[in-house]
Amino acid sequence: MKKYVSLLCVFALLAYVSTIVASQFYDLPPLPSPSKYGNVLIDRQTAEMTMPSVSFSHWSHRTRYTCRVCHFELDFMLETNATEITEQANRDGKYCGTCHNGEIAFGHTKDNCVNCHNFGMDGSHTRFESLKDLPYSPYGNRINWVKAMEQGLIKPKPSILDENYQVMEFTSLLDIEADWGLIPGAEFPHKEHQEWLDCANCHPEIFNIEKKTTENFDMKYNLQGKFCGACHLRVAFPMDDCSRCHPKMSG
Repeated sequence: MKKYVSLLCVFALLAYVSTIVASQFYDLPPLPSPSKYGNVLIDRQTAEMTMPSVSFSHWSHRTRYTCRVCHFELDFMLETNATEITEQANRDGKYCGTCHNGEIAFGHTKDNCVNCHNFGMDGSHTRFESLKDLPYSPYGNRINWVKAMEQGLIKPKPSILDENYQVMEFTSLLDIEADWGLIPGAEFPHKEHQEWLDCANCHPEIFNIEKKTTENFDMKYNLQGKFCGACHLRVAFPMDDCSRCHPKMSG
């Protein structure tokens, strides 16, 4: 019995040490305050036009629509400023204009310009307070968005173009072995990602469709915004939350 307890203590210690080593080995980017996490400044054209940059809050839109709506149906790329958004395109009902048309959300009128063109990155702290009762998470927005959806506290629409759209049920759980011996392997649950995203968001551009055939899939590249880092760096829960992906890692 004592031997068994001793082995458990050793394994627990190794898991704890691996967490400490990982956090020191990888240079994780500093995290903004919860209300600012996931906010981006879109200034692809505004700098040339002497217009204030557009502030976009992911969390405020996330309560209404899944990531799939913008990043699949409306063709917004996952990289900030990579999408060729123009004011005319918005007025024609594309991109932001799909919703911001004066019916679904405030429209493109002179009085509403400041709502978006404001250099603002404070996350509208007052509005953020309305989310304080959602399930807690220790990093990012400090909100567990997956649990919030599972518990029915938020009901974001998975489509804005098809009222009858049904999320595909695909529950495959992938075990991903870590290259570094001290780090327990990661788990990738398709189900939770499928509820927020479309298969085409990840395959084949970010990840090869075949398991374990994606080249150079490594933590250092995640931290450069590639692979998982395309989302889990500044929008989805950040990589500081090690145990969310590496559930056998403690600490």
